Amino acid sequence: MEDNTPKQVILAIDDTYANIDVIKGILAEDYFVQAAPSGKMALRIIEKKKPDLILLDIMMPEMDGYEVCRQLKANPDTADIPVIFVTAKSEDSDETKGFDLGAVDYITKPVKAPILLVRVANHLRQRQMQIELEQKNDVLEEVARLRDDVEHITRHDLKTPLNMIIGAPRVIADNKFLTEQEQHLLKSIGQAGQNMLHMINSTLDMYKMESGTYPLQATSTDLIPLLQRVIEEVCTSQLAKGKKPLFCFQGKEVGEQDKLFALVEEMLCYPMFANLILNAFEASPEGATVEIDLEADDTGIAVKITNQGAVPESIRDTFFDKYVTEGKFNGTGLGTYSARLCAETQQGAIDIEVLEEDRTRIVVVLPLIK
Repeated sequence: MEDNTPKQVILAIDDTYANIDVIKGILAEDYFVQAAPSGKMALRIIEKKKPDLILLDIMMPEMDGYEVCRQLKANPDTADIPVIFVTAKSEDSDETKGFDLGAVDYITKPVKAPILLVRVANHLRQRQMQIELEQKNDVLEEVARLRDDVEHITRHDLKTPLNMIIGAPRVIADNKFLTEQEQHLLKSIGQAGQNMLHMINSTLDMYKMESGTYPLQATSTDLIPLLQRVIEEVCTSQLAKGKKPLFCFQGKEVGEQDKLFALVEEMLCYPMFANLILNAFEASPEGATVEIDLEADDTGIAVKITNQGAVPESIRDTFFDKYVTEGKFNGTGLGTYSARLCAETQQGAIDIEVLEEDRTRIVVVLPLIK
């Protein structure tokens, strides 16, 4: 089959036509070879259309090859064109100067056909790989820009209905005929709306955490009321129906006097624990108890979330990886991945254990305030 791919263009710059004829004789079968008998003419040709590679003599009148190379590399539009010096100058100092000016190779005359063919092919291949890499980087940058745009649009569009969810309970709560339970439920709805708003505002933070550019603002935070809010919110969902939480600190059920301060960022901890505890309730059978245990020692704080039901063996090793999920309707595999990012960004760690009696435990370790 005939190959219709355009030949790559090589510009040979030499003031001696016999030298250009030699180069054409070696390369013309595989490449389209242009010729320029002077440096000034070569620069005019390159200005109109860039070649894929330049073969450049050094000893030329008016403008020598060194000056041509210097001007090419000083111009952002031509700096990326590979330049190979092809010259009779064979001193080490000549070759060193050529490389210092930005040439990719240096071939001495008389030119040997096999050497020229191999060097030209190698540098054209490297240049093509560089172009492809730059194109991929451009695509990745565009994808990142699009992702940021979608994030901003999504956050803006979700805020409008959320403002109603947050604001309406405050208006309804003024009704003096509401029962204490109804007042408490309204407060929970408003708090849940606030938490959703915080989560929406921080969706872009996941990308920053992935790239290691998230500006962590860790402060002294009492984990007990934070976890109590998460547990209360999860327990009001349909998912928790018929399932019970057991919240313990150092082996005893949490009391009003208990406090445990960690060096963390609250708005990273809240969605992290919300994801993990919600997953634990979802995976538990009807009537089961989800245990949330807090333990602390000199090395840090461990938050252990234990539920009945074992994580499938096929995903245990990749449980915290992106998009890993199994057996969940509409599961995205981002909840546990996000939890891992939140833990690690706060200088913590996260792990999974499969216990006897068919139980699963997630352990989050966070820095302790000493």
